[in-house]
Amino acid sequence: MRRIAAVAEYIWKQSFRNKILNVLILFAVFAIGFSLAISELAQESEIKMVVDFGLFAISLFAFLTVVLSMTVQLFEETELKTLMLIMVKPIKRHEYIAGKYIGMMLTVLMNVVLMLLILMLIIKFRGGDPWDIKIFAAAMYSFLSVSILASVAMLLSVVTTSVPSCIIFLISVYAMGHLTVHLKSIADKSGGAAVKAVVDAIYYIVPNLELFNMKDKIHGNLALFDAGYLGLVLGYTSLYIAVMLILTSVIFSRKEF
Repeated sequence: MRRIAAVAEYIWKQSFRNKILNVLILFAVFAIGFSLAISELAQESEIKMVVDFGLFAISLFAFLTVVLSMTVQLFEETELKTLMLIMVKPIKRHEYIAGKYIGMMLTVLMNVVLMLLILMLIIKFRGGDPWDIKIFAAAMYSFLSVSILASVAMLLSVVTTSVPSCIIFLISVYAMGHLTVHLKSIADKSGGAAVKAVVDAIYYIVPNLELFNMKDKIHGNLALFDAGYLGLVLGYTSLYIAVMLILTSVIFSRKEF
């Protein structure tokens, strides 16, 4: 555990030393602040528009944090050869994978918390309730969805051959993760057997990110903390991350440097 913690601390510090990531954080804060200007367009639902835009910004920039963190780490490992220096130390490869993932998620968590605090201040300024439990729940679900995407990014980082290809594949997974539910519904209604088989394969392989989409539920009567739904989401998240990290560790252990 000490070696995993050491790697996680190293990854976390390296992420925040990167100037591009710091600029991204500032841009995310300004983007959430922009919801004040957007809310002026609404006549009767200012708070709703602020919340919706703010939560969208949190989800989007949390994902961009994963993309940028993975890009920085891949560049350092491939171009600057930092991975060679780490691997000569008494650390097992699966420990490095676990530590790298935890370090990345610590970076994402801090960004999500910062953006959530900014959103709460804006909601308070607009006269809303910044302590609405649904806002915290929606932010939590966004973090869980990004944690799945981070595990996919870990796998892509060891199977792809370049930084651009890793980014392209990760963005594709992000897009497909929000479309698979709709594609499956269309295929079930009007597709043939071959189409259904292909869509079903994509549906079960690509993470179902619509499970974490709280855009419609946060303003409705659906309980975001319903025990059944929360258990389903947490179980799905844990299982998917475990499978991705195990696959990553197996592939990474067979690579030669």
